[in-house]
Amino acid sequence: MTVVAPFQGLRYDAKKISDPAQVVIPPYDVISPAEQEEYYQTNPFNMVRLELGRTTPEDGESNNAHTRAAACLREWVRQGVLVRDELPAIYYYELDYSLSPLTKLTRNGFICALRLEEFGAGSVLPHERTFQAAKDERLGLMLSCGANFSPVFSIYSDPGGEVEGCLRNGKEADPATSFTDRQGLTHRMWRVTDLDTLRRVKDLMSGRSIFIADGHHRYETALNYRTIQRRSHPNAGARASFEYIMMYLSNLNQEGLTILPTHRLLRNLGEWDPAPFLSKAQSLFEILRFEPGGAGEASWRACLEEGTSLKETRIGFCCPRAGAFHVLKARKRLAAEYLSAQGLTEILQGLDVVVLDRIILRDLVGLPDGYLSDAKNIQFSHDSVESVAMVRSGACDAGFLVNPTRVEQVQAVASAGLVMPHKSTYFYPKVGSGMVVRTLSPGEDVLW
Repeated sequence: MTVVAPFQGLRYDAKKISDPAQVVIPPYDVISPAEQEEYYQTNPFNMVRLELGRTTPEDGESNNAHTRAAACLREWVRQGVLVRDELPAIYYYELDYSLSPLTKLTRNGFICALRLEEFGAGSVLPHERTFQAAKDERLGLMLSCGANFSPVFSIYSDPGGEVEGCLRNGKEADPATSFTDRQGLTHRMWRVTDLDTLRRVKDLMSGRSIFIADGHHRYETALNYRTIQRRSHPNAGARASFEYIMMYLSNLNQEGLTILPTHRLLRNLGEWDPAPFLSKAQSLFEILRFEPGGAGEASWRACLEEGTSLKETRIGFCCPRAGAFHVLKARKRLAAEYLSAQGLTEILQGLDVVVLDRIILRDLVGLPDGYLSDAKNIQFSHDSVESVAMVRSGACDAGFLVNPTRVEQVQAVASAGLVMPHKSTYFYPKVGSGMVVRTLSPGEDVLW
């Protein structure tokens, strides 16, 4: 059963940090080394020092990025840079963003503590695979710091918007924080501390499934952390802080929820000739050809994007050696039979990323697992213009463009207990680190 609870968050003191944009950062796994250094230089109290600290060749067991993060956290609390809220709260959060100059959206959600459940044994459902190295690194940080620095991003279904309406009506009059970050995103977050409202939200959420959108590694890390803490504190009850994780929850039925596509850009193909690939592909795809540049490229993009409205699998292909832009339009029955023969269920057969991964990249192009798992060979992009530019410049040899995975597909895959290929979804915008921190004290219980 889904259990959401309030918690007493650590937040930046507005008297010491007047501009939260100087200290709040994106999730650790989308920060490049150059951006990491930039955040270090922006402000001495930037959250990067906790979430993604520098590593050095001299790092060892007693002095490393994780132990330094723990020392920073203690010092910032001692200095009053991070101050704990007096009352347990759920944090109602509105985020304004744009997909284009003409498209302005607001995504609503809330940050809470959510009781941990094993996958397959409760209401929390994943949809993507995870990697052990990333989980090991995050576990080291949690063990050193005893805190959740960024929430896991999850979605739930609430067509009537009851949960959101309850929180909006019960929030404090003034936001706890409000600012516009360097990407132009506007953040507003209010505390909700009224106990009647909090209990009502708990009741409204109790029967709903939770679908992890972004943060699978952090969620699984929290399960591992819980196991360790249970051994160390056998008398702690079911309400112990380590039985919960900080989570951002957003209604999947709202207009403000956006999933961006994740295009695949390939390098190190050598003298690869795309002609045999396109010839073989005709057995499973209708191949549409567009002249490069100008009107041809515009028509190519329009044809690709039309697949979303028609709910058809269409894969865009660009490669200078091909002499043109192409759209590979899946022959639905034949592609489904092909994937079924590989043991894939009907739900997975309809995913563009599965068709691209299993049929095109692995079978028709013939790329082995070793190639596809090496970051030197494959780059991911969420922007079609950027993707084409990378191919045109020679930085990448070929590009395969997809339409975004639809939210109902995420829901169907997770509900069936299945997982998608890596990099199947990119929920935008990400939920940053530093809006609020949740500490994990073994002797402290949540309210329920």
